[in-house]
Amino acid sequence: MNSLEQAIKNAIDLAGSNQEANKAYLEFIKANFIIPVDKNSAADAPEVLYLQESNNYFLPVFTEMHHFDQWARDISDSIQVLRLSGVDLLKGVGDEVTVCLNIGSTVYKEFNPAELARMRSMVIKIFK
Repeated sequence: MNSLEQAIKNAIDLAGSNQEANKAYLEFIKANFIIPVDKNSAADAPEVLYLQESNNYFLPVFTEMHHFDQWARDISDSIQVLRLSGVDLLKGVGDEVTVCLNIGSTVYKEFNPAELARMRSMVIKIFK
């Protein structure tokens, strides 16, 4: 279990206390992510794979290749990997997107738009 997964687990175990949630957010900011993109997209304009349900958009992201490989098993021939830092992910993700971290793993977490906005504000304070 990496530091982000551990921080998320701790926050969940402690019913989302603000202190533990903030630790998880800081680990998210510091983390590096694996994101599925369309294999046919241009290298300078990767087309990220979003999942859409009604008017809700979900972005699958992963911290480890084994999580990614398990999720991508059925579509592996049509995708490739984009690697982004937490800061770059926060800069690039839309305002109405939910980030789905490590789909199918024991420490699965959805970061809703409000949480992502909170992390963006933390980035601004950190790098001010």
